[in-house]
Amino acid sequence: MTQTPISYGARLRQLAAERGDAEAVCFLPARGEAQSLSWSGLNAMADGFARALIARGVGQGDVVAFALGNIPAHLALAVAVWRVGATTMVLDPGIRPETAAAMKVRSGAALVIGQPEGLGDISLADFEALAASLPATPVEDRIPLPGKIVLSGGSTGLPKMMCDDRPFTRVPGASWGRVAPRLGFRCDQTQLVCGAMSHNAPFTWAQNGLFEGNRLVLMERFDAVRALQAIDAHEVGFAMLVPTMMVRMYDRLEDSGATLASLHALYHTGAPCAGWLKQAWIEVLGPERVTEMYGSGENTGQTTITGAEWLTHQGSVGRGFETEIRIYGADGQLQPVGAPGEIFMRPDDLSGRSHYTGPDAPAPERDADGFQSIGDVGWLDEEGYLYLGGRRDDVINTGGVKVHPETVEAVLLRAPQVGDAVVFGVDDREWGQKVLACVVPKEGSVLDEAALRAFCHQHLGPQEVPKRFHICEVLPRDGFGKIRRKALRAEYAAA
Repeated sequence: MTQTPISYGARLRQLAAERGDAEAVCFLPARGEAQSLSWSGLNAMADGFARALIARGVGQGDVVAFALGNIPAHLALAVAVWRVGATTMVLDPGIRPETAAAMKVRSGAALVIGQPEGLGDISLADFEALAASLPATPVEDRIPLPGKIVLSGGSTGLPKMMCDDRPFTRVPGASWGRVAPRLGFRCDQTQLVCGAMSHNAPFTWAQNGLFEGNRLVLMERFDAVRALQAIDAHEVGFAMLVPTMMVRMYDRLEDSGATLASLHALYHTGAPCAGWLKQAWIEVLGPERVTEMYGSGENTGQTTITGAEWLTHQGSVGRGFETEIRIYGADGQLQPVGAPGEIFMRPDDLSGRSHYTGPDAPAPERDADGFQSIGDVGWLDEEGYLYLGGRRDDVINTGGVKVHPETVEAVLLRAPQVGDAVVFGVDDREWGQKVLACVVPKEGSVLDEAALRAFCHQHLGPQEVPKRFHICEVLPRDGFGKIRRKALRAEYAAA
């Protein structure tokens, strides 16, 4: 296999020539039967989309934003954008038209493509019709710079935009350096994509999978039982999940009848994983098949940990992988081992860092040696293993006691009748802030607030027990399982 870096467009063309009608994507729509797309078919779709982009005036250095669901066109359109030398910016398909318009102005995008009618400059249906109407002329594979604009934050306003300045190429067999194999990622395997590709991590891993010749099992919508059964039916080897998905899949594992025998790597990221949940999956799969990475879209660095390491360092997210870590106290001084503070990281390869871009781009929070914070708190043990204490801005100060919402959520998700939960602080005259929990009952269950409160008192300190429970039908999680506490807190404050 060549060691020369090539673009994603050139790599797909290469694989299409080699593999032709072999299956590249097995698409599981929300309704209906599975659909198959070959390598040559995916490449032809990307070529058609590239011609349509050129017809719309898109060229080298332009930004193209698109708001599509988890459908094969999402995969092909990203490659098409890169193929013409442009930059992708993925948006949530549920984004409001006015927000999409504001992001177009903010990014200077040349084109916004929306799956829903009325979203962006052109609908996906009209864009596909344009592609189909054009003659099949050859398309040159160009190298974009940058390849992606990644969005971060935006819980109560427009998201921050990040990118790096390197040519968007990769080396086949090493699309994400040494960290991918550390997490159990392999080439020429079957890979499950069940997180929304409108978020950077599922988007990145799906495209890296295609780059490495992986057959993708693409779920239009996450469903716990269907995901478990798909792993068995399609002999999936690698799956990236977030803890919200892991909870739901664990709860339905027995009902699904899945054995998960083919799954050699369950890799999770995106949010803190409760200790009981991690332990449960290690017991199901064995420690050698569970891996985790902690990092950020800013590429400030990362930690990794295997299941075996976690069993001897329970609660940790691992040691720095090609990354150094420092912990700073509120006074700006380095913290000793075991003392909590703000996490600052510095990757070995500084060229891989992203920088904020666009109007009002914030300056990175770095120390004199280039270690950068993204606002998380935690501590290191004597062996250099990192333990998270939550987001700096999410900590609840109730009666002078600091409560981390993730700690309370982890307990709530263990309660027999709770299907989902989120915790945040709301202003209170007596306590300064009080702990409020929004909880969703498990399907078929009725929540007993007194029993839930008693359960919390068994597993939490007195100040950590929510002072108020709000029963919800559903929580506003995004396609990657994340919830924006600031936005939810602001909504409750307004009410």
